[in-house]
Amino acid sequence: MNLSVCPHDIVKQMSGWLTFATYLQRALGEPVQLKTVTDFASFYESSLPEAELAFVNPMDAWRLVRQDGFTPLFRTEAYDEVVFITAAERQAAGLAALAGQPIAAVDRQFATYLGIYLLQEQGIQAGEIAFKESWLQAIRSVTRGETPFGMLYRDFYLGLSNLSRSQFRVLYESQTRYATHMLLLHPALAEWRAKIEAALASMHTDSEGAAILKELGLGRWVPGGDLGMIEQVLTSAGQGA
Repeated sequence: MNLSVCPHDIVKQMSGWLTFATYLQRALGEPVQLKTVTDFASFYESSLPEAELAFVNPMDAWRLVRQDGFTPLFRTEAYDEVVFITAAERQAAGLAALAGQPIAAVDRQFATYLGIYLLQEQGIQAGEIAFKESWLQAIRSVTRGETPFGMLYRDFYLGLSNLSRSQFRVLYESQTRYATHMLLLHPALAEWRAKIEAALASMHTDSEGAAILKELGLGRWVPGGDLGMIEQVLTSAGQGA
């Protein structure tokens, strides 16, 4: 069984995901091969197309369910949120400052489209979205003065050092609790659904499983996955067609 995991999570906790794959393999009695791809270009080109079990961001989850018939098995207790930033020296207050202004962000990431959605909800029309290859590049674009504002995936922001954070200023941090990364199952492996759900639904109740979940920062596996709010955000941001 091929397991693909969002590159951001692999980079942050590769050892934890390798341990998770071993844990699941023992529970299923079936080999689980983790694809340790650390960049999004390779992830979309080679890893995700071969995925039979996939842990992906909300946008990819919505696409895989809608286009490829994947089944959402679990969400987590770690919500995807967005952080709006500007240069440390820039005099700007609140999201209203972004009206008509370019914003650095990363394409195909739910945090980016959540940010666009939140601006629209407040009647703020931003300028061009300057897409970068990574969240780090988005930060650099802001700190170097190339782009006045930026949007970051909150989980990435929380992993930054105090030194890195000192280079920019946070304007707004969302607390929507709209969506999380999800674990999805390929339709060709539908017969494995019950066994996977049985193995993971109670993972947080045994010591080994709880330790793995703590290392991964997921809280616990929450059964199911509501895509309704994800679709609303993506459609509002022009990505839901």
